[in-house]
Amino acid sequence: MTPSRRTTLQWMMAAAALPLAHWTSPAMAEGVDDAAGAVPPFDGIADWPDTPPPPPAPGYGRDPDLASPKVPWPLTLDAAQRKTVDVLGDLILPQDAASPGAGALGVGAFIDEWISAPYPQQRADRAKVVGGLLWLDAQSRTLHNRAFVDIAAQQQAMLLDALSVPVPVARMVAPVAFMDTLRRLFVLGFYSLPEGKADMGYVGDQPTPGAYPGPTREALAHYAHALDRMGLTPPPA
Repeated sequence: MTPSRRTTLQWMMAAAALPLAHWTSPAMAEGVDDAAGAVPPFDGIADWPDTPPPPPAPGYGRDPDLASPKVPWPLTLDAAQRKTVDVLGDLILPQDAASPGAGALGVGAFIDEWISAPYPQQRADRAKVVGGLLWLDAQSRTLHNRAFVDIAAQQQAMLLDALSVPVPVARMVAPVAFMDTLRRLFVLGFYSLPEGKADMGYVGDQPTPGAYPGPTREALAHYAHALDRMGLTPPPA
């Protein structure tokens, strides 16, 4: 599934406002102790590749012309990379009884739009994702002489497990950071969709029949705690 650019631009802009868009893996934020890092279950780790620089592109601007909409930047992923992202999406967030997998839902199009945008957060994510896709194919060929999408499901799962450790060895820092970034973007894109919201039971604002009962005790306790932390006194009832 490939949504239109108009859809993915709206999708990306909405997701950028969510806190998860700026999340950093604790392991990556704290640094790596090579002696304590998880050794991958294979011999030979491919070198992290040089990532081609992004083409220059303008941002969307503060006052877009909605009467004449335009696509302000080119997409990044080629057909093979997009196929790999879709396969990874269905492995990271697979189909279940509640919803299709992230790959089948087209979250890869969201990720392509996200990493193509010329903003600092997206540029940083682009370097990790593009480099990681190149590395993943190189590592797959090192181990199995085939690209990642062409190896067996068990072999794909083994590689993903090696990229999902909390503390990697030094040569796996960049690959693990790639998977952390890609997982975050899949979750961000998936749960921005109606299917993702339904999957987690989100129903949004609901009307309250009858007289308004006031905030719950839990909400009042949270409010009082927040005021106390800021050294403020609750207003009189």
